[in-house]
Amino acid sequence: MKNRAVIAAALALVSGGASADNNRLSYDYLELRYAESEVEVNDGFDEFDVDGDGFVLNGFVEVGGAFHLFANYDRLEFDDNVDISTTVYGGGFNFSISPSTDLVLRLGFADARFETPFFEDEDDGLFTSVGIRTMLHEDIELYGSLANLSLDNAEDEEIATVGIDFFLTDALALGPWVQVIDDTTTWTIGAKVYF
Repeated sequence: MKNRAVIAAALALVSGGASADNNRLSYDYLELRYAESEVEVNDGFDEFDVDGDGFVLNGFVEVGGAFHLFANYDRLEFDDNVDISTTVYGGGFNFSISPSTDLVLRLGFADARFETPFFEDEDDGLFTSVGIRTMLHEDIELYGSLANLSLDNAEDEEIATVGIDFFLTDALALGPWVQVIDDTTTWTIGAKVYF
């Protein structure tokens, strides 16, 4: 009887591990996205609406266990030749809270650049985030995060992101996400390639 209980427990662990692998919550991937962004300000003093577009490039590498490294670069070109680019790089911890769901914490360093035809400005600081990745189905991942970008010479920015990916193969997923930062909303569509 004890042997049967041990075998049953071992099978449950093995099947749980197989489920986690099948659910594709990997941290080894590259991501390229096309982005459309809109800045709307109406605070009683200033009122304007500016559109922009650009791209987002992300890379993640597992470094063992629950740890991963990440790097992000995004560049948006707005009306009147205003360009904004941000680079973030750092490390993260991913904790499995079920076979199909991870809690993800990240800490990184950020560099932001603001360019116009008349002047350029650069600032750096810290990036922190907490997020959730969950497999709704073996081919559908839903994810979301709340982040804080704390630059040295600017007000802190709170960043909310929600997205969904559809796996076409084990190595390729496509999908949209939306990100809100204060008065700026950015929509993207893109692909993740897992390796």
